[in-house]
Amino acid sequence: MFVVKASSDFAAKRVEYFYDAMKQEKNYDTLFIVRGLRFYVHLVVLSACSEFFWTNKDQLEEIFSPFDSDVINAILKYCYTGEISIADRHYDKLMELANRLEVKIPPRHETVDLSNCLEVLKSKENSDLKTEAMDLTLGNFETLHKTQDFLNLPVSNVNEILKSDYLNVPSEEDVFNAVKLWVNHDNANRKSDLAQLMRSVRLSLLSMEFFIDEVLTFCHSCADCMTTLRQAVKDKKDKSFVPKETPRRKIKGYKVALVGGSNIYTANTIDIFDGLKNSWSLSKNIGINKIWFASVLVGDWIVIIGGYNSSNGSMTSVEYIDLKSGEKKPLKPLNRARYDFSAVTLRRGSSTDVYAIGGYDNGRLSSVERWSSNTGDWEIIAPLLVAVNYHSASVIADKIYITGGETTERISTNKVQMYSVETNSWTYRAQMIQRRYKHSSVVFKGKLYVAGGHDWQTRTYLDSVEHYDPNANVWTAFTKLPQAADGISLGCFQNKLFSMGGYDKSDVWEYDETNKSWKASTSLSRDRDCFNAHVIPYDSII
Repeated sequence: MFVVKASSDFAAKRVEYFYDAMKQEKNYDTLFIVRGLRFYVHLVVLSACSEFFWTNKDQLEEIFSPFDSDVINAILKYCYTGEISIADRHYDKLMELANRLEVKIPPRHETVDLSNCLEVLKSKENSDLKTEAMDLTLGNFETLHKTQDFLNLPVSNVNEILKSDYLNVPSEEDVFNAVKLWVNHDNANRKSDLAQLMRSVRLSLLSMEFFIDEVLTFCHSCADCMTTLRQAVKDKKDKSFVPKETPRRKIKGYKVALVGGSNIYTANTIDIFDGLKNSWSLSKNIGINKIWFASVLVGDWIVIIGGYNSSNGSMTSVEYIDLKSGEKKPLKPLNRARYDFSAVTLRRGSSTDVYAIGGYDNGRLSSVERWSSNTGDWEIIAPLLVAVNYHSASVIADKIYITGGETTERISTNKVQMYSVETNSWTYRAQMIQRRYKHSSVVFKGKLYVAGGHDWQTRTYLDSVEHYDPNANVWTAFTKLPQAADGISLGCFQNKLFSMGGYDKSDVWEYDETNKSWKASTSLSRDRDCFNAHVIPYDSII
């Protein structure tokens, strides 16, 4: 058999040929005319991009007639080459034409950050990106409102930002100053928008002095503003210009706190992710002189349980950090010293209960104890069916699931143990596909996800991920992590799944449900492994 394979650029050269033929008006099969301009095209090429061209070939002149030649040429170039080059002012019209022709053009932005959030906000891109862009804009308004991108926003976007309850500003004066900057950027054309924007400024939050010196001075020539300003003065009560019922701005954001680690430096600091700024930063030293402890979130407390230090070995100490005050205070200690264990919380009646499960103390532990927020005491409850350390624990529908771990020296397991509060007993559930320890688990959209870790029997670091359906009692393989690692932490924030850190790693990966793949996200401040992740209030002090 005789086989010939052309060079790697063979297909690209065919595309170039057709595109050049179109520009040179050669070998075309279709012609349409828009405002005297002739466009010679190859219908088979256009139809390969969208069948709409073939089924509507007789209406092309009518379809293209509302659009400028720059937009038409750009869409034709994309159909031939997959590339677009067009001025920003034509982008919206380009997307309008693409939608009519059923040509799928990827959005200009695959991700959103502080450098492009205002541009995304102004564009007609998908709602998920625009929601993320709005959150970033609201959270960083103090900086963004002084940029050229903000000054170029249309009034509809500016008004949408200013009227939000979640606009993050030091004071309402900053909101008025933003209006002033935006209007003055093109005063002749924007003066008519001033009244609309002033209705979004919470005038009763301004001091009387600022109101008179700044607001009245700037708005006095705008007749439409005067109704709004008179009402603001009328709302003044008892010479106090800030009535109690005045709605103040809120903060829309979240933080993630990564607590713990396998060395004193990481264990003594908390890595904090700011969801509005899309960045990680390390807390000050929190004075936790131990490693390999577990932590849980109880209300506004991060409770730190057990652990190990070089002087005392495994420990029983328990303390909490108050997220509102930043203070660290002790709680009643464990009944049994332990480290390399897992901890979770569960509601039981009016109590928030904390469970400390398994671990190590001169041998692997099967013991389990429970702390009650009502009594502040630890009690011993039913032990595990098999003693484990380096396992992971998660809660689904008032059931605690313990996955994997080490059962004896250097033996990792795929066993799954489930605890019922109602019966105070443990039962086995379907085994994981992969045996693993030093892995992580999290509940995401009703299923238990398990990822990473180590299989000691094969000396293998794991990139595998699997999820468990508690109703069917079945494990299913999931998209692998980009890299094998143990000591990672899975987390679920803003309805998204993340994998963070790992031994000698600071990488963060976000699962992209659309493309069914993991993509890189903002890295941690430093390497961290064997830790817990908690979503904490945005106004937390730590």
